[in-house]
Amino acid sequence: MRKSILFLLAVLAVSCGRNRTHAPEISLEEVSPSTVQEYKDSIYMRISFYDKDGDLGENFTDDPNLFVVDNRLGLAHEFRISNIVPGGAEVSIQGELEWTINSVYITGSENSETVDYDIYVVDRAGNQSNVLVTPAITIVE
Repeated sequence: MRKSILFLLAVLAVSCGRNRTHAPEISLEEVSPSTVQEYKDSIYMRISFYDKDGDLGENFTDDPNLFVVDNRLGLAHEFRISNIVPGGAEVSIQGELEWTINSVYITGSENSETVDYDIYVVDRAGNQSNVLVTPAITIVE
């Protein structure tokens, strides 16, 4: 019995070691404005990031790695973060990313609507960051 327990603990220790990931971490810095006019105004967003092994960013233009999901429709705006660390070096990196969402619109028949977004990034190893939720933004006609 004692050998079985020790074997089980050894298997758990090895499997835990293999499953360690270095997922990027992100924090919401700014979302503005809080009210936008439909089809006219843009929403500005800024996040900070930290990636322990420096594999955030991609040079292939067809591979998005920053996702901003409109929670009304589940529609993802996809962006590409360029490779930050040259030569594949494994160094920790941190910084800020900013972008705009253009041409926001009302999906229903009302004169105004609120929207919030989920934001996350994915590194080259496929590790997804934590998911941020923006404050509600009001869209008016």
